[in-house]
Amino acid sequence: MQTAELGELAGQPELFVLKLHELLGFYCARIRQTSLSKTPLSLQAYQVAQPVIRVLEAEIAEQIEDDPKAGFCLVDALWKEDWVEFRRLAVTTLGILPTQEPGLIIERADVWLNDCTAEDIRRWIMTAGLSRLREEQTEQVLKFLEELISNGSKADHQAALFGLESYAKDESYPNMPLLYKYLTQILLVDEKGLVKEISTVLQILAARSEQETVYFLLKQILSAHKPRIFRVIRSSLNSFSRDNQQLLKQKMENSR
Repeated sequence: MQTAELGELAGQPELFVLKLHELLGFYCARIRQTSLSKTPLSLQAYQVAQPVIRVLEAEIAEQIEDDPKAGFCLVDALWKEDWVEFRRLAVTTLGILPTQEPGLIIERADVWLNDCTAEDIRRWIMTAGLSRLREEQTEQVLKFLEELISNGSKADHQAALFGLESYAKDESYPNMPLLYKYLTQILLVDEKGLVKEISTVLQILAARSEQETVYFLLKQILSAHKPRIFRVIRSSLNSFSRDNQQLLKQKMENSR
C-alpha cells in the first residue's frame, strides 16, 4: 500500500522524492558508507531490503509508461539525491522509459557516468540504465559505446566494458566479431589498467565461444601491449580447456 501510494506521485518529482525518503527511512538501517567500491563517503545508503525496492520499481513502471516526460523529470530528481537507493532507482527507471527519443536516455547515461565514481552504479548505468534502449534501438547503444571507446579515457573505457558485458551475456546477440573489435580498440591503448573489466568480458565471451575467444587472444598477444594482455590472459585462463590454456601459455612465453 505504501509503495502504491508513492507510485501515484511519479508525476510530482519533488513530492515523490520527499515521500521516498520517508518510506526508506521507515524501513532503513542507515549507514554512512556503503559496500560499493569507490563510493564517496557523501553517498549514503538506507540499506532497505530489495523486495521493497522491486515493488517500488514496478509501481513506477506502471505510472510512467504512458507519460515519458514525467519519467524523465522523475529520474532527474532521483539522481540529484546523494543516496545509493535513489541513484539506483533513477537508473532502473531510465532503463524502462520509452525509447522514441534515444538521445534523452543516452544524454543522461553520459552525464551520470561523469558524475559518479561508484563502480557498481556505473555498471548499473551501462546495463540496467540502457536495457530497453539496447533491445529496441541497439544501434544507438553501440554508437554510444563507440564514442566512449574513442574518447580514450580510462573511465570511458571502463564504462564501455560494462556495456559490452550486456552484449556478451545476451546469447541472442549475433555480432560477436563487433564485440571483439571493440575489445581490440581498448587493448591497443597504452594503458595498464582495466584488467579486471576486460577479463570479465572475455570470460563471458569464452563461455559462448571458446575457440573464437582463444583465436582473438592469440592475435592480441602479437598486437596489444604486452604487460596488460599477459595479465588479462592469465586472469582468464580458467575459462578455457586445458589444451587451450597450454596453447595460450606457450604463445605468451614465445612472444617475450
